[in-house]
Amino acid sequence: MPSEAGSFGNAVVEYHVTFGNAGQARTLARAVLEARLAACANIFAGVRSLYWWQGEIAEENEVSVLFKTSTARAEALATFIAERHPYDTPAIIRHDGGSANAAFARWIEEETTPS
Repeated sequence: MPSEAGSFGNAVVEYHVTFGNAGQARTLARAVLEARLAACANIFAGVRSLYWWQGEIAEENEVSVLFKTSTARAEALATFIAERHPYDTPAIIRHDGGSANAAFARWIEEETTPS
């Protein structure tokens, strides 16, 4: 029988969001955590993004954040980010269907439950 650490099938929602710089990413990540909308935010610097913007291909340095939350808090998290993000058109990409080990999923549930 697998241990709890190896038992998967517990749903976790992840959001991938990009920012213009580390300060913006860190500020919003902290606000999200303080609001208990995510249990964790991983910040990845050094992202080079190429994208269409106003009829031209743009190329910029960005910072990517991966937020981990519960299914119960996922919609509230997306709304919170959209309302506070500095971009006119922020990329807020939801990844559903991910499964996590039971202990990690339980931790996410506990940390995103308002007290």
